[in-house]
Amino acid sequence: MKIGFFCYNLSGTGPRTRAKDIINGIAENTDHEVIVLTSEPELVTEEANTIKVSIHNPINLYRSTRRAFSDKDIVQVPINIWQVAFVRLFYSGPLVAGVGPGIQVEWYYRYFGRLLGIDRKIVVREDGGWERFGYETTECTATINREIFYPYETEKSQGVRGNLNIHHDENVILYVGELTESYGVKLATEAAALDNESTWIVIGDGPLRSEIESNPNVRYEGYVNNQELPNYYNAADVTVGPRSSDGTSNVGLESIACGTPFITTATGYIQEFAVEPGVYIYSERTAEALRDVITELLNDEERYSDQVQRGLEFINKNPLTLESAIDIHLEVYNDLTS
Repeated sequence: MKIGFFCYNLSGTGPRTRAKDIINGIAENTDHEVIVLTSEPELVTEEANTIKVSIHNPINLYRSTRRAFSDKDIVQVPINIWQVAFVRLFYSGPLVAGVGPGIQVEWYYRYFGRLLGIDRKIVVREDGGWERFGYETTECTATINREIFYPYETEKSQGVRGNLNIHHDENVILYVGELTESYGVKLATEAAALDNESTWIVIGDGPLRSEIESNPNVRYEGYVNNQELPNYYNAADVTVGPRSSDGTSNVGLESIACGTPFITTATGYIQEFAVEPGVYIYSERTAEALRDVITELLNDEERYSDQVQRGLEFINKNPLTLESAIDIHLEVYNDLTS
């Protein structure tokens, strides 16, 4: 099978990380021919045929897309409805969209996707509302690479702290995600300003980067690639996800897979998925509440230990592996091309 992917950006967290993992996994672990159009070819495995594209060179972008997808059996656009629209200018065959959220969720974007002829939408849960707009969906939960996301032994964890210039007795609170209002990075910095007992580390990139870089209350590490993130999760005592709404949270799953409790302020499916079972801890979405929840957790050793164990048990019981995600995607491709 000839499979095409159009994913302009692959760096970052959440859907982009998931897209990168699935693309590389299919290219490395199957015999299918894979071609990837992206602005970040360095993030794609050598097993795929990768073409670098740029919006700053529109003529090359148009030509490359038209040539690349002219003979493909199926194409997937993991992220952004406008990328779907662009691909549809040149490709009329079976088209898959999303890797979980991926595509904008507002109702008008959902209608737009139907007009563009998306044949299958990959979702993180079947009751996400896409079916009401006429989509045929397939569920594929987050992918966690357990070969790199796992709890380090104490000696290795302390070694990582040393490499990151973190004292072994220091409380470390970690934020990983886009530096935007919606992801809640400003709420994290506000909570950090109220917390004199901990070091707050921020990882990510986005529109608020300059503001975060100059913030004296946090240690800003910039963008960190996925291979290095487990070091930070293992070095941290707690990871926070101060969003207003969320689904499953890749960051949360990566964190608990490394044995680090995750605190979310989000409503939405994340409550049913992980908060109600006690896998994630919930905090009201204020800086004071977030600080208080963190402090209470860190001051209760028994509760902290139980939370770590609960997270690891959840990861071990659920099909969150890259292998399961690849199988699901290949089933979709076979179904649409048979």
